[in-house]
Amino acid sequence: MLDLFRHPDDADARLDGKRKRQAAAAVFRGSGDSRELMLITSRDTGRWIVPKGWIERGEDGAAAALREAWEEAGVTGRIMTGGPVGHYRYVKQRPRRGDAVCDVDVYLVLLGEQSGHWPEKGERRRKWFPVASAIGLIGEEGLKDVIRDAFHAMKAA
Repeated sequence: MLDLFRHPDDADARLDGKRKRQAAAAVFRGSGDSRELMLITSRDTGRWIVPKGWIERGEDGAAAALREAWEEAGVTGRIMTGGPVGHYRYVKQRPRRGDAVCDVDVYLVLLGEQSGHWPEKGERRRKWFPVASAIGLIGEEGLKDVIRDAFHAMKAA
C-alpha cells in the first residue's frame, strides 16, 4: 500500500528537482461561527480534501483554483482579495511518472453558485462541513494549518 501521508520534507532529498506548483480552493459559505467549508473526496482513496490541481498555461493561481473548484466540485464563487491565504506541501503519488513534491497555494473562495452537474461528479463526493469538523477530516497537516488560520482571519475581518 502506498504511504499516502508521508511527510513531504522526508521526500525532498529523494524527489529533488520534481517539485511542482498547484493551486487549491478553500470554498466557504455562511458567515461568522456558522461558516462552512466544502470538502471533496480524492479520486484514489476517498480521503477528504479541497479542490486543487495543476496551474495550466496562461493561468494564474487564482484562476486555477476557481477552475478546479468547478471541475472537481461544481461550485463557482469569487476569490477573496489579497492573493493566496497560505501554502502547504505534500507528496503527490504518481505510480507511472514517479512521485512529486507539490507546493500548493491556497485561495479563499466565497461560494457563488453550486451546480448539480459538474465534470467530475461521478468521480468525487462533495460535502459542506463546519470548519472545525472539516479541519479534523483533512489529512494534510499543512492544509489544516492554512484552513485554521484563514478561518480565524475571516472571523476577525
